[in-house]
Amino acid sequence: MSAMEHVRYLAKTIGPRGSTTQNEALAARYAEEALRRAGLAPVTEPFTSARSAWHPSALFTGLVLTSELLFLLAGRWGAVAGLVLAAAALASMLQELAFRPNLLRKLLPKGQSQNVWVRLEPQGEVRRQVVLMGHLDSHRTPLAFSTDRWVRLFSTLVPAGLASVVVLILLFAAGALLPGAIWRWLSAPFALVVAGVFLLTLQADFSPYTEGANDNATGAGVVLSLATRLQAERLAHTAVWAVLSGCEEVGCYGADAFAAAHRAELGDAVWIAVDSVGGAGADPSYLATETFLLTVKSDPGLAALFERICARRPELNGHPSHMRGAYTEGAIGAKYGLRVLTLIGHRRDGALPEWHRPTDVLDKVDVGLVERTESLLWELVQEIDRGG
Repeated sequence: MSAMEHVRYLAKTIGPRGSTTQNEALAARYAEEALRRAGLAPVTEPFTSARSAWHPSALFTGLVLTSELLFLLAGRWGAVAGLVLAAAALASMLQELAFRPNLLRKLLPKGQSQNVWVRLEPQGEVRRQVVLMGHLDSHRTPLAFSTDRWVRLFSTLVPAGLASVVVLILLFAAGALLPGAIWRWLSAPFALVVAGVFLLTLQADFSPYTEGANDNATGAGVVLSLATRLQAERLAHTAVWAVLSGCEEVGCYGADAFAAAHRAELGDAVWIAVDSVGGAGADPSYLATETFLLTVKSDPGLAALFERICARRPELNGHPSHMRGAYTEGAIGAKYGLRVLTLIGHRRDGALPEWHRPTDVLDKVDVGLVERTESLLWELVQEIDRGG
């Protein structure tokens, strides 16, 4: 089956595939069956995941606002209590943004999900390994992503909210050491910024899931299609892990579960995330950097291979891009010390078409872009196999 046939089934036949939902499980079952029909022996591995990408932010900002109320209403001891509570919440949120275990994760609802993977062996001795990963789940459609203007506003508001929390912690400390009304007056504007983040993150979980045709039926479809091709046209000395992951949209739980379970086997593997590679008006790109809390840089050697292929085939229109305030599964490869490259379909202005919107539907997918990305990725894997 072609990549677009997989995209069509995931986006239309199954539809919205929220993390830990029944439809996400149906998508995993479909991926497993598609790989079996290709003559492969896929493995399905269950894991436990958060249910929402927004719960941690809502809980974090809610705890900070509770700290502000204690500060305003309970005098010096309220300032002390607010300081401790806000500092603990901030420490946990920073860990969450770095994909690390933390107190917020322990407090929030969990669900069950699964990864589907298959290892494609080469013709000869294994000298290199590549992980190709595309996630199956789709996101909600929050107000914060409803237009490009809202995305820009939200990308500004989030760091402003974190900075406001730091200022509030300093004001709580000042109020605990030197009680006075001035500290409470000064805290008000910063608390309002935090309240704005709280309301937006709270609203998100009341929005429906997107069909997720571009994000990320396209990436999953490309991985499934290439797995079939790699079975028929085996590489010389490179083993390829084709991974259809769950729960990327709530913090890359599936990618993390896969990397943790197989880290010893992966060695110095190349880790290639394939995400949202069919947006109208976009071209194939790799993320030179992606910054959520930490900055992940693509492996220079892999980036050079990408650019060499695009120089040889200018019709692909490939280019480097950067992403801030968001993440891909490339961040998990970097967390585990692997050589990372993330392929994504960014427009030249850096925007991701139909990102987390109700309009992320099959009719909006650029079939040519999906095909160009798959062609580029096939050449990239062959270059790696040749020792490039």
